[in-house]
Amino acid sequence: MEIVTLPLGEKGCTKNMPHTVLVLDDESDNVHLICESLRRQLPGVHAIGFSAPQEAVVWCATHEPDLCLVDYRMPAMSGVEFVRQLRAQDHLQGVPVIMITAQAAPTLQQEALDAGATDFLSKPLNVPDVLQRVRNHLKLRDSLRGQRADVGALERGIQEAAQRLIEQEQALIIQRLTRLSGYRDEETVNHMRRMAAIARMIAEELGLERPFAEALMLAAPMHDIGKVGIPDRVLLKPGRLDAAERNIMKTHTTIGYELLKDSGTEMLRLGGEIAHTHHEKWNGQGYPNGLAGEAIPLSGRIVAVADVFDALVNVRHYKPAWALGDAIDLLRRERGEHFDPSCVNVLLRRIDDVIDIQKQYAEPPAAAVSGLAG
Repeated sequence: MEIVTLPLGEKGCTKNMPHTVLVLDDESDNVHLICESLRRQLPGVHAIGFSAPQEAVVWCATHEPDLCLVDYRMPAMSGVEFVRQLRAQDHLQGVPVIMITAQAAPTLQQEALDAGATDFLSKPLNVPDVLQRVRNHLKLRDSLRGQRADVGALERGIQEAAQRLIEQEQALIIQRLTRLSGYRDEETVNHMRRMAAIARMIAEELGLERPFAEALMLAAPMHDIGKVGIPDRVLLKPGRLDAAERNIMKTHTTIGYELLKDSGTEMLRLGGEIAHTHHEKWNGQGYPNGLAGEAIPLSGRIVAVADVFDALVNVRHYKPAWALGDAIDLLRRERGEHFDPSCVNVLLRRIDDVIDIQKQYAEPPAAAVSGLAG
């Protein structure tokens, strides 16, 4: 790489250079001498020279040299003041600075060190000494950069491992909560799997980002977690519930929400949102809050379609399984009434995939789905 020596008032660019050394001296001959020496003896170094301190300050505001060689005595701004201004910029805190001075007074050196200087060179300059100091400081700079890179990689690795542990713990909590709600309602694990897979499929087909679709699949099985708070006489009653019993049953939405809303993880909070809203209806006639249309969170709208469809075509303790055609007819009738039309349209458009999901997670023969064979 060739050097660039800048006279008063010029700027330079160090883009894509391996090492950049800034040389500042109000004597342009000194700048040229140092830069020429670096060019000839250190071919991997790009030297940029300034005769005016303020120009160097302006350049440093948008660049980061690897090393600065700075003259102490300059009329417009002393080398010590230049170093102070250099250190005032966050991105230049770690840049080494060699102060060049004809004075060796301890007080001067202490002043320069206090300002942020790293090393000293005495005038008249000995070129081999200058080159060796530059080599040493650039090696040290590279070493520190490598250490920072290693530390950064280690920190990223630790963060990624911690995130995986958190995700695994979340998945375990969700599995246990889902199993608990299933025990109470006699819902099967396969129902949870089918409903969750259908919900993910709908989300993907709607064009939602994959992380949301995956999160929805994990959180959807918690939609009925609030049923842990419903008395058995209501929850497990065969046949229709009376008005009072229906009101008790409806509270499972708010119970589930209260259980999960303040969770420390986003996944569990999403489960709380689904629990709270999967019985809302597109026409505003649902519960618990009578939300309508897009005021209902999308997670609740998607799970409503997936859950109802799967419940219809499979046996439950209070009803036999519906035929596939009857379930489809109900979805069509309730499109724009109970259900978000876009969610219904996706399920109907992907009905072959839905049937595959039903087969993949089919119930044992005694509870086989009616109308889905063949």
